[in-house]
Amino acid sequence: MENETVKEVQDVKEDTTPASEEKQIVNSVPYARFNELVAEKNELKSQLDSINKQMKADTEATKVKQMEDKGEYDKIMSDMTQKLEVAEKKATAFDEYQANRRDSLLSKLPEDDRAIYDELSTEKLEVHVDKVITNPKPKQVDNSIPGTKMGYSSMEEWAHTDPKGYEKANNPQTSGSIKVAYGNDG
Repeated sequence: MENETVKEVQDVKEDTTPASEEKQIVNSVPYARFNELVAEKNELKSQLDSINKQMKADTEATKVKQMEDKGEYDKIMSDMTQKLEVAEKKATAFDEYQANRRDSLLSKLPEDDRAIYDELSTEKLEVHVDKVITNPKPKQVDNSIPGTKMGYSSMEEWAHTDPKGYEKANNPQTSGSIKVAYGNDG
């Protein structure tokens, strides 16, 4: 009886393995086909958007035509005036935004460069300011040969501030500058 239960368990395990492999095969789609489907979806979406815009424009045109036929010119004028006011508000808000954005970008540049880059478009100015801010000019580094004063302005200051270090550096026995003579020098 134990052998039968073991066989049943093994049979169950064998049955589940092919099912999981089938799922993997079904779920794997070649990347090229995936790209085709995405491109097709995007194209259909853009077509749908253009059709919706065209329908909206056609609906608006027929509405205006019906109002003209009825002689409701005042209503047409008031609708058009409202649309114009909304569009003008958006246009002025956008112009103010662009002017403020340009001013803030130009304020990040040095005074000398502002006159040069003032004529750039806002997009090009943004790119330039991003480059200048992310890659600032490197700091000036003193490349002169270091002295033997250990960073002090004078030997007296070094001796006064760090007497042990001064003595160690200038003592021939501890500084490593002991001359060893071999042979007949003299």
